[in-house]
Amino acid sequence: MKFKVLLSTAVLSLSLAGIFAGCEKSASQQEDLTALTTDDKSLVAAAGFNTGWFEKTADGNYLIEGDILLSSEQLKSLANQGPTHNFIVANEEHYRTFELVNTGTGTRTITVSLASGFPAHYSTGLDQALARYNALGLTIQFQRVASGGEIHITGKKLGTSFGGCILGQAAGFPTGGNPSSGFTLSTSRCATTYLNTADKADEVMAHEIGHCIGFRHTDYVNRASCGGTGESAGTIGAVHIAGTPTTVAGTYNSWMMACTNGSPLFNAEDDLALTTVY
Repeated sequence: MKFKVLLSTAVLSLSLAGIFAGCEKSASQQEDLTALTTDDKSLVAAAGFNTGWFEKTADGNYLIEGDILLSSEQLKSLANQGPTHNFIVANEEHYRTFELVNTGTGTRTITVSLASGFPAHYSTGLDQALARYNALGLTIQFQRVASGGEIHITGKKLGTSFGGCILGQAAGFPTGGNPSSGFTLSTSRCATTYLNTADKADEVMAHEIGHCIGFRHTDYVNRASCGGTGESAGTIGAVHIAGTPTTVAGTYNSWMMACTNGSPLFNAEDDLALTTVY
């Protein structure tokens, strides 16, 4: 999930000066590690994602759509999947991926843990987010645990992507009937400036949990909330959830909009999307 933010030229210049003065060799090495090659673009394209909206991280992973972090192995796996009748390109609606969390014939409890070191209001925000999901009576229920959750939340400086401040970054979507392993909340200054209340921490964590259980951005077609380039359905899928609206504006208040709207609440269509899928 992203927060639209503009960095001043002065701040950017100072940041770059600090990097190059501190370690010119390391900066050069990082540039090589993150430079996009023809093979990188081919891999992202083969997986069905927009090659104009991805970056390569210093550890060799790929940042897709600004807040989905996928490994080369995950992209290769997606590249080997053929499109199905569920592969659609439409207007802005609620969408899910092909793979979901397997709940069997009953209700499945998914454990969630928050790493240490976060301010107290992050913990409050997580409790709020889980309570809101659980109040819907879904076939998945969330339980907070001290450590080792199926969805584990960590912190790291994530910086910006295509001009927007990254607030959170999910580790992909469900695989093998299980939720994604978790997500990272940014500790970058632009992120912590925004994530300064329990409600805002709730908003971002609920969004990233949405990715972990298989929901795509509501405005993936044109990223209306960010004012940026649209995303691709990809071979991972963007299956329209019946009954959700077919046209939304950038100010539409959905928990799965690509950029923040300032509200942690689910709207009526969010409720419908969640109860239809789970």
